[in-house]
Amino acid sequence: MRKFILSLIAVTSIIAPVNSESFNKIINDKSDTLNCMASRRCRDGVKSINDISDIANSYPNSNFDIVADEFNGMLATLDRIGIKVFLGDEKYFPEVYRGVYSTSRNTFYLNKGYMDTPKSLIRTMRHEGWHAAQDCKAGINNMRLELIVSEYLVPKSYRNLVEEIYHDEPDQIPFESEAYFAAYRKDLTQLALDVCALGLIK
Repeated sequence: MRKFILSLIAVTSIIAPVNSESFNKIINDKSDTLNCMASRRCRDGVKSINDISDIANSYPNSNFDIVADEFNGMLATLDRIGIKVFLGDEKYFPEVYRGVYSTSRNTFYLNKGYMDTPKSLIRTMRHEGWHAAQDCKAGINNMRLELIVSEYLVPKSYRNLVEEIYHDEPDQIPFESEAYFAAYRKDLTQLALDVCALGLIK
């Protein structure tokens, strides 16, 4: 796995990251409505995602065929691990947040306001799926994340970009740097989740 990740990092490019963040921080600091959705007390506009058709049905004018296999593969592996994925109305999310992951509930939520294109959907899915893999490495039920690769393997220029976004939350930067990087790399999150499912991330 290390060799595979290193080869991908070697060809990375700088691209604007997906706006996503560790769920537990958000619900404590930023959004009562998000907490309401995540606790399952607020169900209006929130639906469980079982495969790409659940996304496609929400956006009849979009075609998700190009990301269907990767999306369904990640979803199936997440299900094996015990992590659920939901599509939630944008009214529950802080402004501009595309997705959030909950270590306390082992679930993540995709913001319906941003999932209408294959690119946005798959990048957010990879990003939050990477947080799930970080959670798995730390021990899936202990409500914390652990880095999968050394923060020094993520290019410095890319980390600088993440630091601009998370300058008020420096503790998040290493975790978000990994997840932002994974969001732009096909199958990297799937690989991390497969290792998690096999119980090999240690």
